[in-house]
Parts: sequence; C-alpha cells; structure tokens
Amino acid sequence: MLTSNLACGPMSREIIEAVFRHSHKFGAQLMLICSRNQVDANSGYVFTTSEYVEYLARLKRAYPQADVVICRDHCGPGFGTTPESDLGETRKTIRCDLEHGFDLIHIDLCHAKMSHDEKLRNTAELMRFALEIKPDVMFEIGTDENVGVTETDVARIVTDIQACQKVADPVFYVVQTGSLVREAYNAGSFDTNSVRAMHAALAGCGVKLKEHNADYLDTRQITARKGIVDAVNIAPQLGVIQTSYLLSQALVYGISTQPFIDEVIQGDRWRKWVDPSGNPQRMLFVLVAGHYHFNGSAYQQLVDELALKINVKEGILGEITKVIEHYLFSLEGCYADHQ
Repeated sequence: MLTSNLACGPMSREIIEAVFRHSHKFGAQLMLICSRNQVDANSGYVFTTSEYVEYLARLKRAYPQADVVICRDHCGPGFGTTPESDLGETRKTIRCDLEHGFDLIHIDLCHAKMSHDEKLRNTAELMRFALEIKPDVMFEIGTDENVGVTETDVARIVTDIQACQKVADPVFYVVQTGSLVREAYNAGSFDTNSVRAMHAALAGCGVKLKEHNADYLDTRQITARKGIVDAVNIAPQLGVIQTSYLLSQALVYGISTQPFIDEVIQGDRWRKWVDPSGNPQRMLFVLVAGHYHFNGSAYQQLVDELALKINVKEGILGEITKVIEHYLFSLEGCYADHQ
C-alpha cells in the first residue's frame, strides 16, 4: 500500500542511499521517482535502468527495513534524451521499468502533439499496456505542462480521472498548484483555495493529489499544504544541495573546483534552469546543473581530493537527510523527536 507523501528524485547515488537510510532508520515509507533523463533503458545521467535496479538491490540488502516505492516520473514523449514523435519509446520505457520491478508509473503526455481527448485515450491505452506486463502496477496521471499557474478546471480533471478509472484506479493525479522551480528557488505562488477545491474533488474520486516542483519550500509553505496536498515531488533541490556541499568543502580545504566548474558550464544544461538575460553569475550555473555531471571525471577528481580530508559520502548523506526531514516534519509533524 502506498502511504508515502514525499517523492525524491534520484539525482545521485548518495541521494538514493539517503532515502533508503532514512526509511530504514525511522520506518517511513518514501518514494524514489526518476525522470527518463536520469534513468532510462539505455541512457541516463545517473544510471541505465538495469544499473539503477542493481544499485537499488544493493541498498535493499544494506537497509533491509527500508520501505521505498520505486516510481517513474513523466513517462511520455518529450521527456527522454532524444526527440520522439510517437509513443513507441514510451512503451519501451514502461516495459523496461516494469520488467525491472518498478512499482508506479506516471503517464504524462503533456508534450505529445495531439488533442486533449487523444492524450486521454492514449493514457488509458498505456495503462492497459502496463497492466498486461505487471497487473499490480500503480499509476500517477496528469497531462498538463507545468508553467506556474494553478489548475482550476475541476470538472475536466474529474472527467479525466473517471475515464482512466475505466482501466484502473490511479493513486495520484498531478495538479498544477502554482509551484514553479527557477534557478535555486521556487518562483510560484500556492493558491490554497483552488488547491483545496481540487483536493476535495479528487478525494471524491478516491485519488490523491500530487504536487510536482515542490522544491525550496520553507516550513510555513509546506505546512500550508497539509490536508490538501497528499504528496509532493522534490528533485533539483537535492542536486543543488549535493553540489553546494562539495563546492563549500573544497573552499574549506583550498581544493580547486575549476575543472568541475568548466565542465558544468560547457555542458550547457544550466540553460534549463537559468535565464541568461538576467546576467547571472557563473557559480549559479554550476549550482543548478552540477548534478548532471556527477558521473564525470572532474567531479570524481574533486571527490577524490576531498576524500583525503573528509568523509565525502557521509557528509552528502547528512545534508540530503536534512532536506528529507525538513519536508517530512513539515508535512506530518511526526519527526520532531529526531530534529
């Protein structure tokens, strides 16, 4: 049974382990939810699917009491590493994921070049396809691209859910709550009344409300979601925290970060997060895009040099755990004894 209210993006090996360690230690169910850029059948800046599942198996042995639900985020055209014009690659990802034991698939056709009705029909078809492979697979649905605007069309969402429920009951529906990640902050605004109305409608359908892009929220902002948001996703924040920790420790010990900085800036993946017209500083590029290069040689060189001074892995795990506990405590208030 899925009871977790926090899904973390597996931006690195350490982030994945922090999720398992926390779940094992405190008996809290957590979700890991990977994008196709992070993990896919034959690609991924963190792992391929087979490598990912092998690493998860190692962590399950190391943390036998962990309860971690393995999820796929944004499974649909336009979310992989290469352009797609049909649903063929999406089916390949679904098949590969389920054959490797994934628990939940988020079917998201917001980038598909088709009408809303076609997206809905294809979502149902992909759900049937997944059920043929793994009859107990869980689903998350939602086909609207996030632009920082709160969803208000309750009737349409209910109609969409009811159409999908003819195939299977989704666990989550992704609702646009107004949240929007830019650079290293949340640029959105949370519309409490609209989200409350949407939550009530979803609850009437037996479906939980999921919020994406919930990174960089403070305690007050997270607490405002209690009772009307059933689960949240965080991901880029975790990558930024890991990058920031490594850079700050390198500064402490006078270790050069220039090779890593150069690799990240030349990689150009910071453009997804930063508007260059605002004349941002180079270090911001590195903070928001460093995680895309954790498997690169410059990052490994930095880690190797730091390892002569500190326990790098434990330091990263500690920083990521702070974020996990911040969200869980703010959402539930059940971790006060561990703060």
